[in-house]
Amino acid sequence: MREYKIKFPSGYQGVDLHNDNIDVNLIFPDGKVYFATLFTLENISSLMNKENSSFFWASDMVILKDLKQETIYKALDELIEKDYLSLILSELGTIEKIYSFKKYDEI
Repeated sequence: MREYKIKFPSGYQGVDLHNDNIDVNLIFPDGKVYFATLFTLENISSLMNKENSSFFWASDMVILKDLKQETIYKALDELIEKDYLSLILSELGTIEKIYSFKKYDEI
């Protein structure tokens, strides 16, 4: 059983599964909230071509093969399992500070 929840601050509707990026918040029962932006390789290439840039970077970036929800969960499960969470994602604060909720079960 997963011990975290995901919220998409901008929503998940209308996401291009193969050429897009999306922000996610991971919320844990202890109240901590982490942030990442998930990108596809196609999206990075598209953004670089659009800006005619020789490089690309983003803080809290995780690159996925697609943005299907099952791929997102699988990747985040692996990050947590391999203990990479605090190395790759930024801790935003607590549920109470980020959201108006006080408890994990209210999300």
